[in-house]
Amino acid sequence: MSFLGNKLIIFILMFFTLYIIIYIISKIECKLCKISTFNVKNTKNQDKLKLIFISDFHNKKFKNDNNDIINRIIDLNPDYILLGGDFVDFSTFQSKIDNVKYKNTFTFLNKLAEKYNEIKESKNYNLKGIFFGFGNHELRLKTRTDNNNLIRIYDELIDTLKANDIKILDNNSFDISGGISISGLSLFEGYYNSFFEKKNMLEHIDYNILKKSFSELKDTDFNIILFHKPDYCEDLIDFGFDLVLSGHNHGGLINFPFIGPIFSPDLKLFPKYNCGQYNYKNIKIIVSSGIGEHFIKIRVNNIPEICVINID
Repeated sequence: MSFLGNKLIIFILMFFTLYIIIYIISKIECKLCKISTFNVKNTKNQDKLKLIFISDFHNKKFKNDNNDIINRIIDLNPDYILLGGDFVDFSTFQSKIDNVKYKNTFTFLNKLAEKYNEIKESKNYNLKGIFFGFGNHELRLKTRTDNNNLIRIYDELIDTLKANDIKILDNNSFDISGGISISGLSLFEGYYNSFFEKKNMLEHIDYNILKKSFSELKDTDFNIILFHKPDYCEDLIDFGFDLVLSGHNHGGLINFPFIGPIFSPDLKLFPKYNCGQYNYKNIKIIVSSGIGEHFIKIRVNNIPEICVINID
């Protein structure tokens, strides 16, 4: 066999060895869940809050039918739980419309709300409410008006949220403690791309959209916003937001030592905002690595996480 042939065989063996290692690590890590704690200073008033932020659920099913993870969330005793989008999985509906996998999301929401209702009168718990913001998968469902099945699933999601008194953040805001507000920004067309495609991608958020939705925010309040895609979070600087909560990039999927996160689920290489806490001028940005996986079910050195955010 020629020297070139030997090198090719070695390359193929190395590739499959790496693939097997990544596969095994991913199978293990995807079943785990860590708690990541972030401390954010409230410089505008003395109000303090403890928030739980979860993003990119993607129809996940942990052991014990998600009861363990829900109990873990409740036991952290937050003031509010914020659900940051992509709790459903559009590709599941698109390819297998009769697949009942999406029911995991509705079951999770129902059980979480049921647990909240059990403890909300207890003096041992502080939980006052649950909020839900949209990610690109929910917004794809919402905009697919040509498909009755997708409309039905979107309607079922909204009905589930409303039935459980989970507040929907959809280009609107709520005052949650007098001096703290929570908002949600929903953008789709032009703000999400598939894989490496950047055709028709907008460079910045339309200023008029932000002005229409958030012009009445008080500068004296500590203003929090859920916006699923962190790539555009710097555009929020002029609207009085103090804290931006995002997801979408799944922690970069593979996190190599000395290199860092490699790519986002839409295969954007080395995303700037992958996971963790960032500072941009006078705003804080917290990006969750997500709690679930999309069609690329890879996690290496990137355990699913629940974010605990202490505002004080």
